[in-house]
Amino acid sequence: MSRVTFVAACIAAGICVPASPAADSQPLVSLFISKVTANPLGPEIMVTCEATIDNATGGDLTVRSGFFSAFDGLEIVVTDREGKLLEQRGCTEHQGLFKLTGRDFPLKQGKTVEEVKFSLHNLPVGTRSLRVRLVGTLPGSSYKRILSSETLTVEVGKGAGK
Repeated sequence: MSRVTFVAACIAAGICVPASPAADSQPLVSLFISKVTANPLGPEIMVTCEATIDNATGGDLTVRSGFFSAFDGLEIVVTDREGKLLEQRGCTEHQGLFKLTGRDFPLKQGKTVEEVKFSLHNLPVGTRSLRVRLVGTLPGSSYKRILSSETLTVEVGKGAGK
């Protein structure tokens, strides 16, 4: 289990994560979801998030990935209305590797917006409402803190969530 997966599972379960010495300082990089949709696609549900990474480090960050973007280190955490974990999956789980050695993706200072999609296979039959959060890291960059967005609720097949 990766550190990101472990921390996300702890957050989803409501278990407190011990504070680090830097816990009192504001994060220099933030992750937000501005829009989320969940649409049935055969037996799966395709969740699309408009994600924003806000880089306030004072300089550019370079993320390294063997896939397709600086957002490749993100995972989706999906719970029901009561907070029960339904599914968690990485952004790259449905992608083919682009380059084994990886390539660099610059994150300029300020906001970078990208649409990230997740195909969910293991949701209970008849699921109509999801609570969605993104968590992850910026692999290969100098920024080592784990990012976590707010949690949004989305109705399956009903447009954008809030």
